[in-house]
Formats: sequence, C-alpha cells, structure tokens
Amino acid sequence: MKNILGLILGSLAGWLIWGYFTNDFSVERLFMFLMGIILGYIFGRSNPKKERNKMINS
Repeated sequence: MKNILGLILGSLAGWLIWGYFTNDFSVERLFMFLMGIILGYIFGRSNPKKERNKMINS
C-alpha cells in the first residue's frame, strides 16, 4: 500500500510541475493516469505473478 501511495503522490507532483511549466493543468489526463495506476494495482493484487505465469503456460 505504501508503494501505491508513493506512486500517486509522485504522479500528482509531476502533474503540478508539468502544469507550472506548460500552463496546462489538464485534470482529465491526471485522472485517467491515476485510474490506470489504481486499476493495475488492484488487478495485480488479485492475480499474483505465479498464477498469471501458470495461466500463460497452460
């Protein structure tokens, strides 16, 4: 859980820095990126790597 929180906070900081230099604070891009991170995290936790490898090799 600590890793996902750090990734989200880092994404938010990157979005703020990018927006500062480009004057483009596009909330839609940030929202879509964060949703992708969260969904990937949930999917990864529900299917551990060993199970995925077993499914691929079958």
